[in-house]
Amino acid sequence: MKFLNACFDALFPDTCILCGQTQAERNAHLLCHFCWAALPRNVNCCRQCATPLASPGICGGCQLHPLTQGVCVVPLLHQAEGRYLVHQLKFQNGFRAGRTLASAMLQGVRLRYAPHQLPECLVPVPLSYRRQVRRGYNQAAWLTHCLRRQLKLPVFYGPIRRRHGPSQQTLAKHARVALAQNTFSLRRPLPFRHVAIVDDVLTTGTTSRVLSAMLYKSGATQVDIWCATRARLH
Repeated sequence: MKFLNACFDALFPDTCILCGQTQAERNAHLLCHFCWAALPRNVNCCRQCATPLASPGICGGCQLHPLTQGVCVVPLLHQAEGRYLVHQLKFQNGFRAGRTLASAMLQGVRLRYAPHQLPECLVPVPLSYRRQVRRGYNQAAWLTHCLRRQLKLPVFYGPIRRRHGPSQQTLAKHARVALAQNTFSLRRPLPFRHVAIVDDVLTTGTTSRVLSAMLYKSGATQVDIWCATRARLH
């Protein structure tokens, strides 16, 4: 198998999805070593909401109203290459870009959970039926299944429904909060106690906060948050 893979790589070499450089060998994140190292990492951030900080700790907002009492993993900033990769996955059927994002998330999860127990299952943030039909897929579910294959964790998806509404990209923070309060519904009780919500971008945290409250009411005792990039409203 190694010989066949080497022959395949020689005949059809892969290229970096950011700079286009030919790769000597294939890797999981599909970037050259330089582009992988240059991704905008969210290194110094709040442990509970991943807001960028001058040094690791807990931000002022989370000291009063923490986004999560569990583990928050958001490895990239939603800027430059991070924003580009999310846009490719979300709007351009960029599943290769999705593999890069999933690889960054997997690296962040393994680092963050070194002293912690992994969740029992993953919960992708759902799209409304209308938006998923229009797009053809759910980018959060796509990332979730990439992580599931590597971490060997089950996925809890179908019982959560999302009502159709305007795109959150077009809304201010207060409008996002009002919309999210009545957006999600849970069709049956959660059969797990420790879960992780998975999404592509964490902005205000409203979606994660509403879903977390719903999952806690359903029986969860710890809800973690995993997203690919961290954005902030200006």
